[in-house]
This record gives sequence, C-alpha cells and structure tokens, in this order.
Amino acid sequence: MLARPDRLPHGDYSFEVKWDGFRAIVSTENGLVVRSRRGWSMSERLPELVGLPTGLVLDGELVAFGLDGRPSFPLLNARVLHGRVGIGVTFMVFDVLRVEGLDAMCLPYAERRALLDELDLNGRAWRTPEVFEDGPALMEATRRLGLEGIVAKRRSERYRPGERRWIKTKHHSYWRFGQELDFARSRQVQSI
Repeated sequence: MLARPDRLPHGDYSFEVKWDGFRAIVSTENGLVVRSRRGWSMSERLPELVGLPTGLVLDGELVAFGLDGRPSFPLLNARVLHGRVGIGVTFMVFDVLRVEGLDAMCLPYAERRALLDELDLNGRAWRTPEVFEDGPALMEATRRLGLEGIVAKRRSERYRPGERRWIKTKHHSYWRFGQELDFARSRQVQSI
C-alpha cells in the first residue's frame, strides 16, 4: 500500500516513523528478490539481505543512516544507484504480505503487525521498527529528532497493493539548508 499526504488522523490508527529511503518489497520465497515499488530489481545490489529468513514477502523501506544516526537519502542514493558498497543499508520492515505461502494481505493491519512482531526480524541489515499508538507524541518526537514525519495505518485495514490508504504527515521544516541541493540531485530516483 502507499501513503497519501494528509493531516495526522485520530481514531483506529497505529503510527510509525516515516523513513527517508527507497520503498522495497522483499521476497525470500525462492531466493532473495528485492524490488522497488515500481518493479526495479535491486537484489544484486543488496547482498546484506541474503540472510533474511526464507518463505517471506515483506514490505519496507531501504534506509542508509548518516553519522548522526538519521536517515540520509543522499547516502542511500550513492549506495543503491551508484554502487558505493561501503555505505550500509538497513531494510526497515514495516509489513508482512506472505509467510510460508500464507497470504497475509487479507488480514487487518493489527494482525499483520502482530505476525510481523512474532517473526522477530531484527538482524544485522534489517529490523522491524517500533509501532506507536500516540500519533501526536510520535509526531513531536520525530520533529525534535529531525526526522521526516510519521505514517498512520488504520488497524482494521487490509493490505491493498497500489492503493493510497496509509496517511503520511511530514514536518515542514524537514529539509534543512543544503539538503535542497541533495534533494534536487536525488530526483533522478523517482523512476525507481
């Protein structure tokens, strides 16, 4: 599923940090297959994901963290698009679509998230980020930390590929001086 920009919702939602990276669907059902949301194969560029448990199809974000511990889109761009293998990438797993042949997309998000937590996907190059119930508190925390914003997911929502059912709320102050140039250079990745 995709996210659409909007105000922070209230009600039957869980909230997650919005990572500044490349969206990816990762399958380990028949070897490692990593694809961007538009179908570009990134499998050969991400050998560190080979150790993921088998029999899964996962949705998440590929993120490169800078020295300050925050996501760095320019670093991710240098690694994935330009092959700078010295830059580490982490797959932030935020949804599970299949487990051992079981289609999890028909389950509500709350059940998919519980299933994802049971998988305990926290390795050297992948991890399952925490989910929060207090959207305003998470929004404030991400602002203080200089992160991009948050994503809200309706707990009762089934996974609908390609639909914009999640809600992303970004901080207006996220792009700092100097990052505008990096952002302009990184626009080339929109086709990924």
